This record gives sequence, C-alpha cells and structure tokens, in this order.
Amino acid sequence: MKVCFPATFVAGVMFCLIPAAAFAQVGGAPGAAPGMAPGARPPAAAAPAATAPAAGPRAATPIVVIDIAKVFKGHYRFNQQMGDIKKDIEDFDGYVKNETNKLKAMGEALQSYRAGSLEYKQKEEEAARLTSDLQVKVGLKKKELLENEARVYFNVYRDLEQKVAIFAQQNQIMMVLRFNSDEMKEDDRNSVLQGVNRAVVYYNPGLDVTQHLLVELNRGVPPYNPPAPAGGATGPQANNNFNNRPQIPGPNGQPVQPNRPR
Repeated sequence: MKVCFPATFVAGVMFCLIPAAAFAQVGGAPGAAPGMAPGARPPAAAAPAATAPAAGPRAATPIVVIDIAKVFKGHYRFNQQMGDIKKDIEDFDGYVKNETNKLKAMGEALQSYRAGSLEYKQKEEEAARLTSDLQVKVGLKKKELLENEARVYFNVYRDLEQKVAIFAQQNQIMMVLRFNSDEMKEDDRNSVLQGVNRAVVYYNPGLDVTQHLLVELNRGVPPYNPPAPAGGATGPQANNNFNNRPQIPGPNGQPVQPNRPR
C-alpha cells in the first residue's frame, strides 16, 4: 500500500528538536538558535536556563521522512519470521516432490494393466484419489503461508506505526512522510517510474529518521543470519516462489493444477 502526502517543506526547519543521542542518525545542529548561522554565539539573553532539560524539543519540526522499504530490509524480527516461513515452504516442497514421485510411479505402473480391466480401474481410482488429496493439501498450505506472511507484515508495520507516533510526539513533529531513498536507474524502467511517482521530490538528509527508528525497532533483538540457500533462492520473501510449485501428475501422467481453497 502506497500512502502519498504532499511534499511540503517549510523554510527554516529546526533540527534541535531531535534528542542529542539521535543526532548521529538524523543529523542536525544541536544548540543552534532560530535564524542564526551555524556556530554563531547567541546573545546572553537567549541562553537557556540552567534547569532546562539536556535533551528535548525546543520548537516543532513540521515534517520528517522515513524509508519504509529500508526499515523492512533491516528489521531483525521481520527477517527472522520471514525466514521461518521460507523454511516452512522448503519443507513442504520436499513433501510435495515426494508425493509427486509416488503419483508418477503409479501412473507408470498403471500402463502395465490392461485398459478396462478391474485392476486397471482400481489403480486408476486410487491414483485419482491421491492426486485430488494432494491438490487440496497444496492449496490449503498456500493459503496458510500467505496468511502467515500477511500477519508478519501487519504486526511489524503496526509496531513501526507506534514507534513513529511516539518519536513524533516526543519531538513535536507534525507529519512523517514515507519515501524511497533508492536512486533511479536510467536503464531500469520500473526504477524510473517509481522515481517519477515519488511523493517526496526533495528532502534535507537531516530530516531522514529511518536509521533512528530502525535502531529503536531492533533494540534487544539479535541480528538475523539467514541459513545458506538450499536451492539457490535467497532473501526472506517467503512467497516469491510459492506460485511455482511442482506440478502434480494426474493418473494419466498429465500435470494437474492444485485446487484453490475457498
């Protein structure tokens, strides 16, 4: 889902609203007074009181940006859960291939019986029943895996929304825009189209809070180290190859498509 907001930037956006510990991630010039050049010494009357908090917003920054795609790529818990789904798919692949080989052997053995004989009909009925059962199992498993994947995305994004809301409220941020920090590739049509359709045309790098929020999301969670790919497939996106399941041979040796569960 792509959410687009008008990319309105107000001149003179303050950076001092972000806590000092976050400046390494989001940039800024702590201590600078409004309307003064960086490094300029404020007048004595403008000096903060000794009792003022060390970290806290001084003025509202209307807008910051966050790269959602980069958050998901670097989110430890998300990648771990998607890796678990990918492993589940690989395990089910093994089961389907084993059952497929059995059905193929039954189809070959069926040729040894005389067509129309009682034995031929019995073996044909058994192969048809097993084929139908496997179709249903594949369809149900696909539905289960896609639902699990959607649940992972939902939970991670809901957590991100909560973290963003807390960060914005603490720093008096009025709006957080999602954007894509990837550079356009001239020879890649999809990349160019995505770049042209970006909601944010320009942003000050100091307003990118992606890394700061990613640190908060990964706090206390160990990094995810994906296992070595078994069949050459890489990445945590579990359902990328699920539509390319092994075809199930029918009793006559022709492939049968899995039934779609309702």
